[in-house]
Amino acid sequence: MPIPAIRRFRLGDRVYVRAQQAWIILVAHVMSTKGPWKSRLLTYGDLAARMGVDPRAAIGLGRELGVVGSYCLKNGLPGLNCLVVAQQTGAPGPGVLVTKGKTWKDDARASLNVNWFEFRVPTTGTLRQVWEQL
Repeated sequence: MPIPAIRRFRLGDRVYVRAQQAWIILVAHVMSTKGPWKSRLLTYGDLAARMGVDPRAAIGLGRELGVVGSYCLKNGLPGLNCLVVAQQTGAPGPGVLVTKGKTWKDDARASLNVNWFEFRVPTTGTLRQVWEQL
């Protein structure tokens, strides 16, 4: 049986597929950066650029980040989504998902201390289930 061809992320992909791409980028970012927690945050524009999206349209990534955050919280992990902030405010958007009783800053700091390489990348099927429950 032939090996399936590699698939690429594309602009027209479903929200849950783009959420998987965001997950991969955020995990790579956390695991490859060091320093004070605030210097390790990503702006929406930075994430958009890494995803191949026009940085001016970055605010539209809230749905994808919501899927990532919801998946993290459902699995007892701090929200990776809390690492993505607006350039102007230095904070996530108002709809950011956080661990109950915590702030986005708490989850951002905590997510920087997780060894994310211990976890498998969530499948698009799993992220689709999360998306459908939001």
